Amino acid sequence: MKNKIIYILSFLVLGSYSCNEDELDLYPKTQITEGNFYQNEEQLVLAVNDIYRQLGRIYNAQGIADLYGELRSDNTYIEFTGGSTTFSEEITDYYIRTNNGLIENAWETCYNAIFICNNAIYQLDNADVAFTDPDLKERLKAEATLVRSLIFFNMVRVWGGIPLPLKPLKPEEGYEYLRESKEVVYQQIISDLKYAKTNLPESYSGNDVGRVTKFGASAILAKVYLTLGENQNASIELKEIIESERFSLDANDDGNINADDYEYLFLPDTKNSKASLLEAQYLGGENSVNSNHQSQYTPFHWAFHLPGMNETFRGNGMNTPTQNLADEFEADDVLRKNISIYPGYLNLDTDQFIEYPFTMKFYDPNWRYPGQNFEIIRYADVLLMYSEVTNDPSYLNMVRARVGLPGFGQEGYPEKYNTLTLAIEHERRVELCFEFHRFFDLVRTGRAVEVLQSNGFDINQDKLLFPIPLRAIDVNNNITQNPGY
Repeated sequence: MKNKIIYILSFLVLGSYSCNEDELDLYPKTQITEGNFYQNEEQLVLAVNDIYRQLGRIYNAQGIADLYGELRSDNTYIEFTGGSTTFSEEITDYYIRTNNGLIENAWETCYNAIFICNNAIYQLDNADVAFTDPDLKERLKAEATLVRSLIFFNMVRVWGGIPLPLKPLKPEEGYEYLRESKEVVYQQIISDLKYAKTNLPESYSGNDVGRVTKFGASAILAKVYLTLGENQNASIELKEIIESERFSLDANDDGNINADDYEYLFLPDTKNSKASLLEAQYLGGENSVNSNHQSQYTPFHWAFHLPGMNETFRGNGMNTPTQNLADEFEADDVLRKNISIYPGYLNLDTDQFIEYPFTMKFYDPNWRYPGQNFEIIRYADVLLMYSEVTNDPSYLNMVRARVGLPGFGQEGYPEKYNTLTLAIEHERRVELCFEFHRFFDLVRTGRAVEVLQSNGFDINQDKLLFPIPLRAIDVNNNITQNPGY
C-alpha cells in the first residue's frame, strides 16, 4: 500500500511539469475512465457484473475457500506440486508461516473483490441515473451486497476478526481500518444478507440466469446462523428454501431422482441446475473467464492425461485425495467415489498405470480453457444442514437414497456412524468432498482438533485460524496477529 501511495505522489509531481491546475481536473474525452464511467444504466449494470468475476476468483482453485476448506482438511495432501516454495505443504501439514504466499494472495484477492463490490454499491447510490425499471437499481445493490457478505463470511471464518471496509477506500484511508471483532463482522454479514434477500428475485430468466437470488441469500444466511449456533434461525431459512419447491435433487430434470443426477452435476456443461442454489460462473474458451480447478488439482506429472484422451498436460498437483478420504466411502457408494476420486492414469509411452489419484468433479475435456461452473451451495447441502438443525434424519436419507444407499436407522447403514451427528458428518464429507466444505464443517462443529489429531495431524486450537499475512501487518503495524503465529 505504501508503494502505491508513493507511485501516486510521484505521478502527480511529474505531471505538474506539463499540466496546469485546470488541466488536471479534466478527463480524456475520447476514453472511458473512472471519471466519465457510471453515466447510464448500462454502465452501472456492467459495474455490477464484475462482482461475478470476483466471485469466480474467490472460489477458483487456491482461492481462500479452497485453501481453508479443502487443502487444510484431511481430504487432501500434496504428493508433488509445481513451484519452488512450500506454501501448499505448510497449509496441509499445519506449519504455516506468516509470509505464506498463497494466503497473502488470497487475502489480497478478497479485499480487491470487496473494493469492487463497495465501488459498485457506492456508484449506484451516487450516480444520477434514471433506471427504466425502478426496481433494478435496488436489485443491483443487493447483488453486490450479497457477494460482499459472502466474501466477508469466508474471511471471518478463516482469519477471525478482520478489517471491515464498507465503502471504496483511497490508499491512505486503509490505515484507519483495523480488525473488527468477529461479532461486529457477523452482525454486518447478517444485516447485509437480510437486505439482499428482501431485494433479490426468486429466480431469473434468459441471460440473467446465474445471478444471485433470494434463495441464495437464504442459503448463506443459514450457513451463517449454523456457524453461530443459531439453529432455530438457520432452520427458518432452510425450511423456506425447501418449501419453495424451486430446488430438487433431480439435477437433470428428467423426473427421476437417482445416481444419474449426481453424475450430471459434474458434467462440464452443467450450469445452474435445479440442484444448485448458488454458483461461481465460468465460461469455456479462449479469452473467457475460465475456471482453474482441473489444472490445479490434476497430477503434477509429465505423462498425465485425462481419461479418454491422449493429449498430455501437467497439472499442479494440488488437493490430491487422501487414503483416509477414500476409506470413508462405503463399499456400495461406487458412483460418488469414482467421480470424487479417480485412481490414476495410464502412461501412454510405457503402458504403465500410474497410481496418482485425483478428483473428476472438475473434469472438462477443454482443459486449456475450461468453463465448468463451481457449485458454492447445492441443494444436497441444504438438506444436510436441515437434517442437522432439526435432528430429522429423513433429509439426510433423501441424499443417500439418490445414490441408492440405505438411510440412517435403516438396515445396512454403517454401524460406526451410530449417531445422527456422526452420520451427517460422514455424509457431508463424501457428498461434498472437493467442494470446499470439509474444514469449515469440522471447525464449525468443534470437531477439527479431535478428528485431525486422531489421524496424526499436528494441530491445536491456535491452528484453526490462518495467520494474518505478514505483508498486511508490515503495511499497517496496528493490525494484530492471531495467537500462535
